[in-house]
Amino acid sequence: MKRAEFLYPTECGLSRRDLLRGASVGIGASILRPLSHASSPKEQGRQHPTLGIVKPSLASMPKAWSNDEFRRRWDAVRKRMKEAKLDCLIVPQHPHGSVVIDDYYTDADVNWLCGIPGGWVIVPLEGKITVLAENGHLVEQKRPLPGIIMTTLFADDAPDIEVRYSRAEGRGTWSSIIVDVLREKKMEQARIGVGSLAGVFRNTEGSIPYTTYDHILKALPKAQFENAVDILWQVKWVHSAEEITVFEQVAAVSEAGLLAMLETAHPGATNRDVWLSMFGAMLQCSGSRPQHLGIATQGIAGPNLGSPLPDVIEAGQILGQECSGCVLGLGTQVNHSVLIGSKGPADWPDGAKFCIDVFHALLDQIAPGKSIKEVADFYGQKFEKQSGRAMVGGVNFHFDGYGDLPRIGPRGGQGTDGVVYQAGMVLDLKPSIVVKGTPMFAQFGDSVLVTDEGARRLGKRKMEIVSLT
Repeated sequence: MKRAEFLYPTECGLSRRDLLRGASVGIGASILRPLSHASSPKEQGRQHPTLGIVKPSLASMPKAWSNDEFRRRWDAVRKRMKEAKLDCLIVPQHPHGSVVIDDYYTDADVNWLCGIPGGWVIVPLEGKITVLAENGHLVEQKRPLPGIIMTTLFADDAPDIEVRYSRAEGRGTWSSIIVDVLREKKMEQARIGVGSLAGVFRNTEGSIPYTTYDHILKALPKAQFENAVDILWQVKWVHSAEEITVFEQVAAVSEAGLLAMLETAHPGATNRDVWLSMFGAMLQCSGSRPQHLGIATQGIAGPNLGSPLPDVIEAGQILGQECSGCVLGLGTQVNHSVLIGSKGPADWPDGAKFCIDVFHALLDQIAPGKSIKEVADFYGQKFEKQSGRAMVGGVNFHFDGYGDLPRIGPRGGQGTDGVVYQAGMVLDLKPSIVVKGTPMFAQFGDSVLVTDEGARRLGKRKMEIVSLT
């Protein structure tokens, strides 16, 4: 089996390989830890709640998906293609839901299918899958290197998949090689499904470049092309045992980010220092850049740019977060609002207790065969009773993975109408509520696995109300 790793310099002049080597002895953490807190005697003497969080080690993280897992995915996709009477499926580069794998920004569908940052993927109903990549993106290594190493399945002993390189006339020039591969596979008069053509979640008009698609249509005028955006996401919605094991590890990585927040946040700290400590902890544990990290004291953390900000965190504020680690491209989110200082808004304890109680009530509601919308409506009723007003928007159920699956709230969401929970689904469950008289939110959430018996948390921490002084 051939392996490839992608090495890019960091802003501090070290490669990712250097950081991962250093992480095993604590060097990576010291680089990312804010110096102002590392050198403060006052900070070193403070005690923080840990909520029972145990940091996972980099050595415990998987290095790659198994061959059997990839073949399971291909078989599932081809089963759906057969049901849709498709001869071939084109999976385009960069629809909404892209992820960072080994410091390379790659596409969710492409990575799920082949485990490498390719450009496009062509999946015939029968025969070899072809991954299209730009020259220079794959660096073959003669020996394993530290950290997460991308496994590819195009060695001589794995004939299921091949990698082809685009021509050198310019980056982003895909149409000519796509046409060549389709002709080689005898698809001139075939029914061809196209991913990301239209109806992509949060990107309704799709993501395919007009010029590329136009060239393909003109080159194969007798082929029939049709939208197949739902083929992949519906297959990815229900996870294998191998994927669920990785989700459990991601949840531990995400909670390690929370632990870093508990150790760093206090009155007078900056958003930047807390954010960097959380980012560094998740990188050190997983070897992969977090899928998403946002923290905020004004409003919810989601729209907070996902970047470290210079804002000073003040006593009496509520610090919220969207903290999502990443392992092999998969991400899961945790949320655990905390009060900064010993005294906060009068409604904070009630708001926090509501979120924790309703989280457990929702967990009890989720079961195979139960309507997804019904559970979301149940949350909406709880929210309206607590707040005295109807919920006008918001997303409180994120289906987990590469960031491209459906999201839903009490007022609806894409892809979930008439759909029921199935064993193997993984979702972020994160009820929230405005703390009365403030712009701040209470929010408590965790990754949840749907099982044959109901649902269970993937996180291990205690769901408790916390003050950081």
